[in-house]
Amino acid sequence: MTPPAWQWVAFTLTALAGLSAQPTPAHAAHATTCPAVQQHLAKTNVSYKLIFDQHPSDFIEVRQVTRIELPEQQWSRADDLTLSTDSLKYREATRCLLHEERKTHEKGGDRRPEWQSTGSPATKEGDLVTAQYESWNLINGPGEFEVGPWKIAVQPDKDWKATLHSPDALSGASRKTVEIDPGGMEISDAPEATSANKSSRVWIAQHPDTEATIVPPQHPIPALSRHNPWIGALGVVSWWVCASFVIALSAWPFFRRKTDDTPENAPTGILATTVLQWAALSAALGLTLLLLFPPSPSSNRWRALIGISSGLALVLLARPWLPLARDSDENQKGLRRRTLVVATSSTAATIGLLVIVAPHLFGLPPSLMPTSPPPSAGIAALALLDMSILWLWFSAMAAWAWRFTREGRLGRPSSANEPDHRLRHMVAIGVTLAAVTAVVVACYLLAFELTWERVNWAGEASTFFGHDHRSALSQQLVQFSSTGPTWAYAYTWVLSGIALVALLHSSARANPKKSLGPEGGDLLLVAGIFAIAVALRGTKFAGSSSEIYGLWLPLNMGALYATVRAGRRWSVLGRVNREAANCVVAELSSRTGHRRLMEDARRCRDLLHRLHLVDNGRAEKSTRPDLEEQLRVLHRWRPMRCDRDCLPDPVSVVDVALSWGPGRHWWNNALIAARWASVFGIFPSMVTAWYTYAYDVEHWTFTLNSPTGIPDMVGKFLTQEISFAGAGLVLGALWRVLPGERGPVRAFYLFIAWLAPIGMVAALHHSIDRRELALAILNVVLMLMVLTLTSMWMDTETFSRERHYWTKRLSLLASIYQVHGLSGQVAFLLLQAGAAVTIWRQIIAK
Repeated sequence: MTPPAWQWVAFTLTALAGLSAQPTPAHAAHATTCPAVQQHLAKTNVSYKLIFDQHPSDFIEVRQVTRIELPEQQWSRADDLTLSTDSLKYREATRCLLHEERKTHEKGGDRRPEWQSTGSPATKEGDLVTAQYESWNLINGPGEFEVGPWKIAVQPDKDWKATLHSPDALSGASRKTVEIDPGGMEISDAPEATSANKSSRVWIAQHPDTEATIVPPQHPIPALSRHNPWIGALGVVSWWVCASFVIALSAWPFFRRKTDDTPENAPTGILATTVLQWAALSAALGLTLLLLFPPSPSSNRWRALIGISSGLALVLLARPWLPLARDSDENQKGLRRRTLVVATSSTAATIGLLVIVAPHLFGLPPSLMPTSPPPSAGIAALALLDMSILWLWFSAMAAWAWRFTREGRLGRPSSANEPDHRLRHMVAIGVTLAAVTAVVVACYLLAFELTWERVNWAGEASTFFGHDHRSALSQQLVQFSSTGPTWAYAYTWVLSGIALVALLHSSARANPKKSLGPEGGDLLLVAGIFAIAVALRGTKFAGSSSEIYGLWLPLNMGALYATVRAGRRWSVLGRVNREAANCVVAELSSRTGHRRLMEDARRCRDLLHRLHLVDNGRAEKSTRPDLEEQLRVLHRWRPMRCDRDCLPDPVSVVDVALSWGPGRHWWNNALIAARWASVFGIFPSMVTAWYTYAYDVEHWTFTLNSPTGIPDMVGKFLTQEISFAGAGLVLGALWRVLPGERGPVRAFYLFIAWLAPIGMVAALHHSIDRRELALAILNVVLMLMVLTLTSMWMDTETFSRERHYWTKRLSLLASIYQVHGLSGQVAFLLLQAGAAVTIWRQIIAK
């Protein structure tokens, strides 16, 4: 049973304040004396059932039901089983009957304790008490999973051993039935069953111990499919190294330009230098945190030291105090900001280093791993150590994000007359990050408390952890101080995406050359953003073979390059520009030329609408020949410096306007598309985060019991949002070079570039389970829906000056696409929604 939430809050505050001197009653071991069950249990029957359930994620749920029919006179505490399941007497009676006489297990990191199900109290008919005990567990990796009297031994690439050990108190009882339901899996080895079918095996009157061998499911659980844990670690490192290489490769062309004397290229060269520094730091940190010191009790102190020093170094190297301009006033303000940053970060680092260097001041051993109950000051010191490390890392990420944003000139430029509130903003950001850090550490403490209470339900918490509550809590805090930086580092890919976006924006500002889309170094930046920020969603699917992690980035970049190369040739503006001898870009980049095109496009839509009315006999003042002649005149559209008509037969001025997009520059199109994609991606991001971490009670319980479960759920939502926004930015940047007359067609071609590497991995990796494939397809459909909606709204943004003529955006969309075109796009969108719903129903089907 889970204590109320206020107990967790009270415990957290007490531990951090160092006020707790004794373990709370909830943490104390059970001291109840269990009366012995009479030796002759001829009338006592016990039934055991073990059920496996394949969840549509990285879990296999296993549940057990133990049903006991016990005569009241054979046990003095039998009546306690009929009390409420929340009562102390019921828990003590159940523990005595099922757990008290069980053999003591040695402490081991591979033991996975069970969760107790909220069941009903026992029933009593005459002198016969019938009790039912239910519990469950989630198999998500190797180890020994406990569920009631059953133990499931799970090892990589081996069959699972399910062993039934009868509780000592019930060793003399008669077994009524023993049943195993493999849930679609197979039982390869077991005693001869009394009855068997495809779904279950049932035994009657077996020996006290029964063992069965379960064949694992066809779809491999990622943690079980690795022959060597180093292979998985090397796969992750290869991804980070390749990501750093992509960042450096994208920034190198701009770094070479920094020697130019032109003021336009100077900011881009400075930012390129910063991005190259970050690429080197990112690769070095990945190698250090993931390979140099593997997690172990002996290296926890050194890993914590590396976490503090690397976090402090990252903050100082980011130099968030740099002035915005070179003058005496700005230099003075920059000095104050530097003093604030250095003093604050040094103080946080000093607090953590004091715990590491002088643990005896807080009653901790030199290894920081107490084997006896530490004082309250020791627990508070370890909590502050965790908070100092995480705060430094969070501050470093914020500082580097601000550095990229400032040097890339993202956001609204500040006026010279506006007051500088950066010092105030720094203080606010620091306080906010401190609050976030406290929440993350509190979630870690909550996960430990829930695990302790889960194990201590049967009075085995001290046996499981190998220590009392206070010692076990201290050891968990020490472990988090060494693993926290690795967890925070996993989210630094966001900084890589911000760096590439800032560099792309700076390059677009420095080189306002009119073009249909990004070229050369700019196109390389777009490909890098696509691979790091957008295609990141496919790494889990590709990660079923961890050795290809490093190839994931070049695969996606190659797919995008192939799409752009084909698109430039077959896109609307590409064909028109060839006919007009490259005069279209110059024409549409000017205000006069663009205004003339939009007026012609609006007139063309009006004529097409009137032509539709004539065909239906609803327009009396117009004749079809007159309307056709006016359309032919509009079709002879030519730029100002072009000496001939440039529109191919299937292309109209409306198509040219829609292909140009709402922005004057391709970067403006990228910003507009990114904004709308992030809006349309909110709901899919929420659904994905909910499904991954809180789909049902079991998933939510597992999330609460995970050290970083709740922060990871928030991170999952933000990751999905960044992915959708990145996809929109790439779509907008390539808007003018993608094939198609309407936005949804362009979105579909970008979607193909995103899908191609996933399809390649699926074709080469034959052991992908159907549910895993269905989940990947669902993510694919959600991405297509977001891109389709974004492209349709981009088309309405193109004719945004006409919004005052229409009461609703949908009416404007109908005017742009005409009736039949809109119905086709809506049908296409509804087809995507129907596919998503169908796949979702298949995934959640039991």
